[in-house]
Amino acid sequence: MSRSLSSRERTLATVVAVIVAVGATWLLVDSYLGGRASLRAKIVSQEKQVRSMHALLAESNLWERREEWLQAKQPKLENADTAGVQLLDYVQALARQHAVVLQNPAIHSPEPRPNCVSVALEIETRSPWASVVEFLEDLQTPEQFVALESASLKVDPSDATQVHGRFKIARWYAPN
Repeated sequence: MSRSLSSRERTLATVVAVIVAVGATWLLVDSYLGGRASLRAKIVSQEKQVRSMHALLAESNLWERREEWLQAKQPKLENADTAGVQLLDYVQALARQHAVVLQNPAIHSPEPRPNCVSVALEIETRSPWASVVEFLEDLQTPEQFVALESASLKVDPSDATQVHGRFKIARWYAPN
């Protein structure tokens, strides 16, 4: 059953074998280079992660002091029903102090988060630029644990010395 191949068949078989060998070699080299690049990227990522861990470890005293400060200073949520009203009273007092007119206050219910309990308040304001800047500066002191979660300022079209603001202000209480 077996017969010998003619010279054309041998040439064709050789060409097919070379093409298959080159294709297989190309696939192997491509796979090797792709895996190598992937491993290099993983090594670079892990080295970066190790450097970050070393930096955090070197600063561990700082983070411990910050945690102690946070535990000592961050207010505890004693009454969830009155926390929003207390925040509104605080914001209104600051607004009066800086001649900022508050409009449409809306108190949100407390929202538990991983690191705190957020009690939020949405307000609209109308005031001169300087007043709103001073108001926001006094509002966000570190000891108060008050933050702006969103803010929008627009110049009053009828009076360029006045700005309208829309703010979501939150006080962050220690987690339960």
